[in-house]
Amino acid sequence: MKSILIIGQSGQVSTYLQQALQGSGYQVLVADRTQIDLSRLEEIRPALESLNPDLVINPAAYTAVDLAEQEAASAFLVNRDAVAELANYCSDAHTPLIHFSTDYVFDGQARRAYTELDEAAPTGVYGQSKYEGEQAVLDSGAAALILRTSWVYSNHGKNFYKTMLALAASRTELSVVADQVGAPTYAGSIAQACKELVDIIFNQGGIKSSQTGIYHFTCGGQTSWCEFAELIFSLNKLSNIVVHPITTAEYPTPAVRPAFSVLDTTKLATEFGVSLPHWRDALARCVADTQALSSD
Repeated sequence: MKSILIIGQSGQVSTYLQQALQGSGYQVLVADRTQIDLSRLEEIRPALESLNPDLVINPAAYTAVDLAEQEAASAFLVNRDAVAELANYCSDAHTPLIHFSTDYVFDGQARRAYTELDEAAPTGVYGQSKYEGEQAVLDSGAAALILRTSWVYSNHGKNFYKTMLALAASRTELSVVADQVGAPTYAGSIAQACKELVDIIFNQGGIKSSQTGIYHFTCGGQTSWCEFAELIFSLNKLSNIVVHPITTAEYPTPAVRPAFSVLDTTKLATEFGVSLPHWRDALARCVADTQALSSD
């Protein structure tokens, strides 16, 4: 039985990956911080050697975008240096690697969806640390897929979707940024598409050298945070919430967000025949999952 190691136990993507891979015929190993702490570089390789997986998936990261502006060393430690350790092990052990990255590697100045060939230009510490993590994977020579996703949300962890529902419980009006455009991506959709990639990798005996590299891995379509919030409330039948559109300038944050970070996913579909659903359809799926959780 092939073994899959997921780095991180309780993150959004990890949580859904564990669900998606259960009963799939693979041995799923999940390394929490007591087993693999990405801030302790010297412990990473020995832990990997002990577990000896057939595939490594790394959705774990330092994701506090604003705090990263003050904690740059911590962000680079986890998002670049630890990733380099993972990738170098995978290269030496000839173990395929799936590593998750972000739309924040771009500056958001584009007028059309970014492709994998567009030059990265991060505007903050988080984006820069994730970009340098990508480079570490590429430099390692590991057989790896680097999956850039965006605006990840779900019923677990801290995210925009859960924040909106929590605020709706105590407010009737909200102001939400309307001039940032991207593709909200449900962690459940990420997990299902990632499972498809896992099946392909094992069925073909690994990641081919021609396949190694960066892929954009988001739901289809595009929207603003404001429109996203409105549909969250509508689908959850919270008709009493009034959403007021505001500008980024009216909601300043320590880290600069990309104004436009839609990612073109053509390469993923062309190479692997894998695609994620449209963001509206994925949100409907998330809302159905919310209702199922509330009825348990």
